[in-house]
Amino acid sequence: MRRFFAIACMIVWMPAASVFAQRQAERSEERAAARAAAAEARAAKRAAVKERAKATDTPLERWNRMSPEERQRALAKLPPERRRELQQKLQQYRSLPPQERQQLRDRYQAFSQLPPEQQAHARELFRQFNSLPEDRRPIVRREYEQLRSMPETERNARMNTEEFRSRFNPAEQQMLQDLSRTFGKAP
Repeated sequence: MRRFFAIACMIVWMPAASVFAQRQAERSEERAAARAAAAEARAAKRAAVKERAKATDTPLERWNRMSPEERQRALAKLPPERRRELQQKLQQYRSLPPQERQQLRDRYQAFSQLPPEQQAHARELFRQFNSLPEDRRPIVRREYEQLRSMPETERNARMNTEEFRSRFNPAEQQMLQDLSRTFGKAP
């Protein structure tokens, strides 16, 4: 009788143990799936943060993040004159005080926030500025820096003075007006 009872108990417990094991396996799979989903969400969040950082980085910051080998490969792709020019500009940038480097980053950020058509116009203005005679560039640059630090009404008043008109030719006046309109306020 005991034997019968033991066999009956085993027969009853075997399906129950099987069901218990199956449920435990299902719970384990659910936990593993939840962990995998959480890990995937964390990875997606990290990728999104990294992508946002890339979008706001200046080309110089991206350059600085490159390994020396990546930099060499990038430089090797450039024509010799452009490579020399880029290396000179990088050296100039590295020699700037931290505050000036930050101002350049801020200006780049302001430029990158402009709509594409305004960016194209700004590039054209920069080309015009660079085509000025060497002796005129510092004068125009100083005036631009003064204008961009002024409130709009003061800036407009300054550009309407006889001193301004006599100091700058019509092309320079237009360039200064356009630059001031595009990059009005100093960052």
